[in-house]
Amino acid sequence: MASPAMDGFHSFLDEQLELLDKAREAEIKLSNEDIAQASPKALSGRGLAVLNLCVSRFYTGLGGKTVVELSPDSSLAPGGMPAHGLRTGDIVRIEEQLSASAKKLQVKEAQAGGLTGVVVRSATQKLAVALETDKSHLSVDTTKRIWVVKVANDAPFKRMIQTIQDLKAARFEDLPNLIKVAFGLSAYMPPPKSEHDLDFFDERLNGIQKEAVSFALETEDLALIHGPPGTGKTQTLIEIIRQLVAKDCKVLVCGPSNISVDNIADKLGSFRIPMIRVGHPARLLPSVISNSLDVAIKHSSGGMLVNDIRKEMDEKLNASKRTRNGAERRKLWEDIRHLKKEYKIRERKCTEDIVKTSKVVLSTLHGAGGRDVLHQKFDVVIIDEAGQALEAQSLIPLLQGPSKCILAGDHLQLPPTIPRTDKASKLQKLEFSLFERLIRLHGPSIKRTLSVQYRMHEAIMKYPSIGLYDSLLLADAAVRSHLLSDLPNVTNTDDTREPLVFWDTHPQGGFGEDETGANESKSNAMEAALCLYHLRNLLNAGVQPTEIAVITPYNAQVAILSEIIKSRFPSESIEIEIGSVDGFQGREKEAILLSLVRSNGKKEVGFLADERRLNVAMTRPRRHLCVIGDSETVSNGSTFLKGWMDFLEENADLRYPDTLMLQ
Repeated sequence: MASPAMDGFHSFLDEQLELLDKAREAEIKLSNEDIAQASPKALSGRGLAVLNLCVSRFYTGLGGKTVVELSPDSSLAPGGMPAHGLRTGDIVRIEEQLSASAKKLQVKEAQAGGLTGVVVRSATQKLAVALETDKSHLSVDTTKRIWVVKVANDAPFKRMIQTIQDLKAARFEDLPNLIKVAFGLSAYMPPPKSEHDLDFFDERLNGIQKEAVSFALETEDLALIHGPPGTGKTQTLIEIIRQLVAKDCKVLVCGPSNISVDNIADKLGSFRIPMIRVGHPARLLPSVISNSLDVAIKHSSGGMLVNDIRKEMDEKLNASKRTRNGAERRKLWEDIRHLKKEYKIRERKCTEDIVKTSKVVLSTLHGAGGRDVLHQKFDVVIIDEAGQALEAQSLIPLLQGPSKCILAGDHLQLPPTIPRTDKASKLQKLEFSLFERLIRLHGPSIKRTLSVQYRMHEAIMKYPSIGLYDSLLLADAAVRSHLLSDLPNVTNTDDTREPLVFWDTHPQGGFGEDETGANESKSNAMEAALCLYHLRNLLNAGVQPTEIAVITPYNAQVAILSEIIKSRFPSESIEIEIGSVDGFQGREKEAILLSLVRSNGKKEVGFLADERRLNVAMTRPRRHLCVIGDSETVSNGSTFLKGWMDFLEENADLRYPDTLMLQ
């Protein structure tokens, strides 16, 4: 079909291919340059590498993957594994560790022989890595000291590129109807008002949530559930999934991250629905491992034979480590290769049977294009946190042939992001979600907005509601006026009886942000000291450390806050969360301390002007929000920020710090 609409669709796909390829190259380049330009010692100092390791053993992990277990060299690290930032699920490379005087050729050879894998366990005495290759035993001398470094993962970009290429190759008549509606190639038809009352499984749902469930079930192709902070989006999705299963639908549930999928899997697990969580076990929450594909295979009817093969592989792996005879080692690994081939055939058959009989399959958007899910047929796809997913990500499960897609999220919180060095880069065009496209293309008729929130005190909720949600948000009676002072064993003080506190640093001297390079993260030591002061008052009043978080938009400020809070409250700091605003999306605490950092004569606020980032920051607390910032600088950042500063001056408990007080 040749039409202006189809031409525009192909132009969009061409641009996506170009940008995704550039983004993939940028990700690899940033990682490779990082590794190439820094010494192993420098990378270790930044938490990206672990040095002075030895191979303690090989074994076969879940999924038949060869796992190498690494331990610190006791002669160099008697205290155990050195501090590092490698986490379960990270992609890493294992290389022989050379001396500082090693020649360039030796370094190149070590890099060429490196192994790639996924961290499956990160503990105080060991690091376990599931290797990606069957020939891993041949490329690194396991008798020598080695090191591990975090590397880029370009697999998601490859899958998105393949998805766009598949769409571009399809004829109009072969395109899924969902794709046609999503890109305006076919009209969107809102569902008619149902004449039948729905029997809800969860009677705790409010009227608006029930209406959203009915809307999602009745729509023929696309439905959006817009869930502002604290409005029970996940609870609503769980009801939708249960209703679909009751109608004998096969459902694929996806999200842009493992945590977004695991949150659904965790809450769905108690309803005895045949479900399976697809994904690398190393990346799953412990609470959902029992529903994982690898565990299901282990306990399936064909799992006993698979486990027998796995045990035999383990025996040969251990034997290969003990032998010093080269010919014998090669023979053992030849046997292992044959066993792995048989293992994969048996495992694939188990996988197909399990996924086929599961009513609900849960996977990341990227994982939906993997072998375990790719050739399965689904009636409905549900995408949670769709506002955080790249558009190309969300298209991956839509090629699975579902007749309906339900997207849930909030396009007014943080958008999807990709690594890029230039903020004005064309790659910014990728940071757009299908969720937002559908709202812009089809208007409010394609969505239902949840408006009763169950998290925030009304005073905390009020400005986000005014500034972003057209004053639609309502605080449920259970949270409308709750305070820290209502919590058990918390004293009624000037801090615990106030839901909203604003420490305005503008009239005071000495609170300016610290001088840094133009492109470096920002910090403000005096604001950090003020956070410490307010934190101490909350702790002294009896607020539990586990119920407090200190957040800020800037990583440099996170570092300063972590240092001073740990030095002042060494025991409590283990339980007090300190982190970035971006890392706290989807989370909540009873009390949040927010340091805005920016305070300068030019009145520059940088990326603080992103109202979606501020929306996340101001909607994390339940009972108490303490904002620390310079009203003069911040109010010049945008209309939204000016409105917020005016709101705080009128509605918050307004305070002015004294530098002597902080000493």
